[in-house]
Amino acid sequence: MKSLVTMTEIARIAGVTRQAVTNWRRRTGSAPFPPVVDSVGGAERFDLREVLDWLDATGRGRNVDARLDAPSIAIPGDLDLESAVVLLGLRGGVSEDLAPLSPEERIALAEELDPDDRYLLAEVRELAADDDLAAYVDELLAAAFGPSDALDRLYASRAAQGNRGFAPALIDLLQELAEVCRTHLGPDDVAIELRLDPRDRRVGAGFAAADSGADRSMLRHQALDGVSPTGPTPTVVRVFSLVGLDDSDVLDRADEIALELDAGQIAIVLGSSSALCDALRPTGTLHESRKATLEGLGAEPLTPALSAVFKLPRGLWREAYRKNLGIWVLQGATASKGVVVADLSAREIVRAELAADVLGALQQSRARAHRYGVVVEPTFVWTNTSNAVVIPGAGAPERQSLEVGTPRARLMASTLVTREQVAGFDVPLVDGSGTQSVASRRLGSLLEGRNPAMRVQSGCRIKVEHLDADASLRVLSADPNLGDAFIDPFVAAEHYGHAVHTEPGDVVFIATPAPQALVDHVGGCLVRYPSRILRSEPARAHIGPRALAAAINEMASSTEWRTWPVPSVPTSQVERLEEALAGVADHLADLRRHEAAATNLITNLILGVADGSVALGSSTTERKAG
Repeated sequence: MKSLVTMTEIARIAGVTRQAVTNWRRRTGSAPFPPVVDSVGGAERFDLREVLDWLDATGRGRNVDARLDAPSIAIPGDLDLESAVVLLGLRGGVSEDLAPLSPEERIALAEELDPDDRYLLAEVRELAADDDLAAYVDELLAAAFGPSDALDRLYASRAAQGNRGFAPALIDLLQELAEVCRTHLGPDDVAIELRLDPRDRRVGAGFAAADSGADRSMLRHQALDGVSPTGPTPTVVRVFSLVGLDDSDVLDRADEIALELDAGQIAIVLGSSSALCDALRPTGTLHESRKATLEGLGAEPLTPALSAVFKLPRGLWREAYRKNLGIWVLQGATASKGVVVADLSAREIVRAELAADVLGALQQSRARAHRYGVVVEPTFVWTNTSNAVVIPGAGAPERQSLEVGTPRARLMASTLVTREQVAGFDVPLVDGSGTQSVASRRLGSLLEGRNPAMRVQSGCRIKVEHLDADASLRVLSADPNLGDAFIDPFVAAEHYGHAVHTEPGDVVFIATPAPQALVDHVGGCLVRYPSRILRSEPARAHIGPRALAAAINEMASSTEWRTWPVPSVPTSQVERLEEALAGVADHLADLRRHEAAATNLITNLILGVADGSVALGSSTTERKAG
């Protein structure tokens, strides 16, 4: 196999940016850049040997190990990823190169490595005659720091382009949840069964691999990480990813997983929040399918129970950054006494504390306090009037920091802030005189047409007696006299199921008594009437949410909100303007924090000196107040 490399791969080999490689190609001289030898899908490819010789001759690049790293970055043009993993699995398990061997000798090695044909032997028999692939695998492993590193390099190559997998934060979270499931089950002799994208296999680090025989590919990947398949074991943590499937397929597969779950087994099921957590139309087939599955969970001691359900924040699936994911935790042969549910879409997650919530859910103890979740009756997840498994905003209220009590303690806390330096703030500017300007529009014009650039949603009238300062679901209002409030999510589901919840980037505004607007960067909140929601597509509306809210606050004067002027920002500047305004907002917040600390300092300095808890030294005293 002839190794060809793209411009991006040359940059990785040389340890520079792709733009640097482009600049090298443009320069002419005594050592011109190697010529293009092939082009696939518009991507130019170069001969690897010629590129390496050119780097040596010119001294270009920053990677002194370019020749050592090249075999693990450059791949043959016709390389099949799964075939490479098969032979890499064989080469990683033996202590000799495959290229000098005959097909029969390679099969013999596979029989020694996998005599029961659990994960490798059948595939090696099909690929044993591929000498070119064997030679490539030998070179790949030689250039890597072991089989696991070789596998990572293979998945970072062009052969694995397409699916980008989960964000590292989600891998860490799943791994933490798997660990507490093992703690609940044993923790001795607990194996793990992974049904994930192979690049997300780190979820099972530290476990033995359960030999289910159903996913030979994952077992091959785990073997390359040094995790050999174990024999049948009664205690298994099963981790399934249904991400990317249609909602109907997610529910069908979740039902199958539940039916297959035995005593001593726990399943962590990851899928779209729309299927596992969110409200479904009560007359639709999806709702009936999910209801039928949930009705059968935990009804009897010998049936699997739904122990916990979590709606996760956005950004954890890199294929669809704005899509929320959900998690079901199922426990085999358990009568359900309660389900721990939590809407985490708008909360920061501490992995260890969420894992502790899962452990409490598996123990089925009502006496345990939860950091994030709230315990509901098992029947509630399919009988509540909102038709959602996770009520929006459901969960324990966020912890409020306690204010220190004495003047001296408050004084010390204030000086910890005032002693900090307030960083300056600047905005990079260039001459924009050549940019075509567009006149402002009226807000009403952006709401018109069959596919408007913005949509307006009404707020919800909420009774004061339903508000609860200790609840977890935030209620927004653009009226500064009302400010934020909170409501219990179950009260909201019962009385305000018709209300619209915000999405990240929504602008909440009021027109009377004076125009006011704010941006909800988190989403998932209720909006208190008479405030309304403006939901826009910045690229089509030619303005981002921060700029829109600022325009309302600074430029709107009429109480007729449809007549408000909305500036039109060039498409190339929309995102940059939002970033600059975010920086301004952070700077203002820092200034206000210092101002509040300085004001507290005045009051508590007087009170502290008066009651004798503090005394001021001379200007030469080295000890500071903080």
